[in-house]
Amino acid sequence: MSQNTEATEEGTEGTPKKSKKKLIIILAAVILLVAGAGVPMFLMGGKKAPEGEEAHEEVEPEKKMELTDLGQFIVNLSESSSFLKVHIMMEYDASILDKAEKEAGGKAHGGGASGGGGEAKKEGGFHPHMAPKETHMRDVIIRILSSKTVQEMLTMEGKERLKDELVEGLNEVLGMEDPPISSVFFTEFIVQ
Repeated sequence: MSQNTEATEEGTEGTPKKSKKKLIIILAAVILLVAGAGVPMFLMGGKKAPEGEEAHEEVEPEKKMELTDLGQFIVNLSESSSFLKVHIMMEYDASILDKAEKEAGGKAHGGGASGGGGEAKKEGGFHPHMAPKETHMRDVIIRILSSKTVQEMLTMEGKERLKDELVEGLNEVLGMEDPPISSVFFTEFIVQ
């Protein structure tokens, strides 16, 4: 009997060791699964996407870049004997302007003399949200151009700085939180 008693004691001692090992492995697996699911949830802010929708909460709207021909400008430079003749194209994100247009209730869409007709923008023309500010935009361009010197306009750095100033000035005229104008391009540039 003493042998049976020893075998039973060994058997009971062996089983708890194996079950402790299994328990530790199971707990580690559960912890890994929870951590695997928890890390993405933590990074996404703990919000679950509704069923059938993608996990992207706020997707940045697709940019809708468009070009507008601002036309040709001829200005005297700050030195009275020199002038600058420049043709400017402006690139802007129409999706920003469309969003502002919707928020404003579409008030900028004209009828009557503006040609309205439901078109969002005439070919090569100003976006309806910019159209009321066209005069102010042209004025800013003329003021910035005429403040320059010949020396500034003959260097590449001067031209790049001028582009930056024009973009900043045009966006300032529009006064929008998210500036729609991204760049200007010179298609003609003559200093004389």
